[in-house]
Amino acid sequence: MYIISMAVRLKIEIIPFAIIFCYLLATYQRNAIWIDDYTLWKDTLTKSPQKPRVHNNLGLIYLDQEHYKKATLALKTALDKSIKLLIKAYPTLLNKGDSEKDIESLPILKYAPYIAEIYNNLGNSYQRLEKWNQATAYYKKALRLKPTYAEAHNNLGTIYNQKGQSDKAIEAFKKALKLKPLYPEAYNNLGTTLKEKGLYQHAIESYKKALTLKPDYLKAHFNLALLYNDRGAYQQAIDQFSEILTFQPERADVYYNMGNAYRHLRLLDEAINAYNQALIIDRNMINAHYNLGITYNQRGKYDKAIQSFKNTLQLKPDHIDAYNNLGIAYYSKGIYQEATAAYNQAICLNPNFTASHLNLALIYGEQGDVNKALYHLNKASTVDPSHPKLGLIRRKILERK
Repeated sequence: MYIISMAVRLKIEIIPFAIIFCYLLATYQRNAIWIDDYTLWKDTLTKSPQKPRVHNNLGLIYLDQEHYKKATLALKTALDKSIKLLIKAYPTLLNKGDSEKDIESLPILKYAPYIAEIYNNLGNSYQRLEKWNQATAYYKKALRLKPTYAEAHNNLGTIYNQKGQSDKAIEAFKKALKLKPLYPEAYNNLGTTLKEKGLYQHAIESYKKALTLKPDYLKAHFNLALLYNDRGAYQQAIDQFSEILTFQPERADVYYNMGNAYRHLRLLDEAINAYNQALIIDRNMINAHYNLGITYNQRGKYDKAIQSFKNTLQLKPDHIDAYNNLGIAYYSKGIYQEATAAYNQAICLNPNFTASHLNLALIYGEQGDVNKALYHLNKASTVDPSHPKLGLIRRKILERK
């Protein structure tokens, strides 16, 4: 009896364990397939290829992955399958003779407002491909189906802004905000358009509204910081850049622009630190090398300035300003031969480059070569007869004659 009862109990215990094991195995297999959203929806596509939602979601993933042509194809497939399902569900709404190409303009679509989402997504895909007319057409289709679609109004506004139609862009963003008042992205986009129209205070207010709604909205912080920089409100710009760096400490562009703000405030050591931080993150940032060189020149650290300008020229050999400022660094160290060579390189790239002609006039004047000095001075005066330094340099040259 004991042996029989044990066997029964073991059988009872083994069966639930086997069931649990099967569930665990199935879960493991699913997890192995669904490593991320892409593999999830690719797997779903093999099982449900006729479902429009699968193609739509796969299109959105392709958009996130910046595979815009694949996104467009997936979204068009979603649209096609949605319309076919709609026709199948409402065959009596079709008119005799309606062709496949006419489907998108049929009244039947009023029964499927969800297709507006696919239209909007297609607009986004074409916008990423910089096909503005196609993007505009799809956003408008979305809005014909769903006039209260705030996201489509916002997206249409970005296209208008891209095409330089700022008044239409502002109107679209305001429509989006009327429909969806708590919409930080629309406030940010409105701010950018207002800035481009020169309505700076209104732009600042718009960016601030975006940040009130979404304090960690880094794009709005960055746009506001750049606007503060442009308007000479450098400390406010630095505050915004600092806020971004608490979330994204590896932003070379933020450190670079922060360096510019510090340099305008004459906080040269802070500017140097910011530019160097940018270059630690991105060694190929040409403007950071160049502005670092400018700042080292201002700081009197000419050897470091020379190295920074050489780094600039290694990345961009036709950087005229880098040659001119390299010449200034050599001149400041009293190395006139190297300074002259650098200025001449700038003039080789642009024979009408006034700054290098004036600098050569100054060097040749100090060396007593009045003819060469006057030659470069006359070149400069021909290009820019109202340059404020012409008179001063001319007097210095003639004093040595």
